[in-house]
Amino acid sequence: MRARQPKSWILLISLCCALIYAALQYSPRDMALINADTKIHKQFPQSYMKGIVDRTYDNAGKLKHKMIARSAQSFSDGTVSNNKVEQPEVTIYRQANAAPWQLSAKQGTSYAGTITLQDDVLARNEQDRYGLITLTTAKLTIDTEQQFAHTDKPVTMRSERGTTRAVGLNAELDNGRIELLSEVKATYAP
Repeated sequence: MRARQPKSWILLISLCCALIYAALQYSPRDMALINADTKIHKQFPQSYMKGIVDRTYDNAGKLKHKMIARSAQSFSDGTVSNNKVEQPEVTIYRQANAAPWQLSAKQGTSYAGTITLQDDVLARNEQDRYGLITLTTAKLTIDTEQQFAHTDKPVTMRSERGTTRAVGLNAELDNGRIELLSEVKATYAP
């Protein structure tokens, strides 16, 4: 007896039905909407806050730093979140009986213990040895946990003793040690 061969037209119709089903399930329009939803979530913040006051304390309950800002927007891509801050004013508290650092800028970002100040950054500190010290730069990144600040941008440092300009800075905020990295030029006042 002769074995029956499957008819090729049945296979062809089955394949066409499968393709039509797949096309109806995953149309180009649906794919475009999925991409549009992803773009929308990246453009808009998850939250918006006004009149921010953020305080961080150490394990002993001592105030380490405080940040005040006009507003903040929180963004997240699902794994990493950061905050865009408008007009931040940051106070870094130092060792006992030492004046705190006062820092301000037009804009900033905050992410996992790191604050980056941008646009007209101003840092001030009153030191026993040098009097009032002011630092100005375009961008300054602060590790609030280590109380360490750094930038690779031009910096101007003023004190009662004169003005110093440099490119780049490392500052240990807790003990007041400031290292200017390159192209240092100073004018001293008597």
